[in-house]
Amino acid sequence: MRVSKKLIFGIIGGLLALVLVVGVAVWALPIFKVKNFEVEGVHQLDAAQVQEAAGVPEGENLLRVDAHEAASGVANLDWADSVTVSRDLPSTLTISVTEHKPVAFVKRDETTYLIDDKGEEFTSAEPPEGAVELTGDIDSGSSEAQDAVAAIAALSDDVRHQVATLEVTDSYSLQFTTKDDRRIFWGASDKNNDDKARAFATVLKMEGREWNISNPELVTTRG
Repeated sequence: MRVSKKLIFGIIGGLLALVLVVGVAVWALPIFKVKNFEVEGVHQLDAAQVQEAAGVPEGENLLRVDAHEAASGVANLDWADSVTVSRDLPSTLTISVTEHKPVAFVKRDETTYLIDDKGEEFTSAEPPEGAVELTGDIDSGSSEAQDAVAAIAALSDDVRHQVATLEVTDSYSLQFTTKDDRRIFWGASDKNNDDKARAFATVLKMEGREWNISNPELVTTRG
């Protein structure tokens, strides 16, 4: 049986019209409603706090949720470093959060500000175990702050927990002080950071109160 092109085109046109009607109905009517919120990656933040910051009410049309706007609302929370929002049909809005990783802190005007692994101050709070106090004239996000956290990040967890402060004079002058008042001059934060970290771990096992590991191949001490 031969089928005319007109009939074929008519069938295709009808199907396209049906798809368009269904698409408009799904978009315009709350067929897929937000019933569940899945919050991922939070440790310091509370899931309910994240849900509220997203600003998406329960029962909202899932397909019409502005994911960018919802993510921007969560990103305004102090601990939120990056945020993505996605839809999981038929009824779940998933909010994935990457929190700032506090590695250092500064004290200013009797307030403690946490610094993340990018050298950015992001909130005021009690520093976690292992965070190192930065001293000196340091601006948030500056090259000096970034160099400081890079040096801290090179240290092993065991060594970092023995450190009290890191004094930053400039990008070429970083000096650690341990909790038992030993001073280790790091010098610049550079490509030799890993070697300096190994030298740091070694000198902590030796006698001596002041060490210079700026050249990890030629470590010196003052006594």
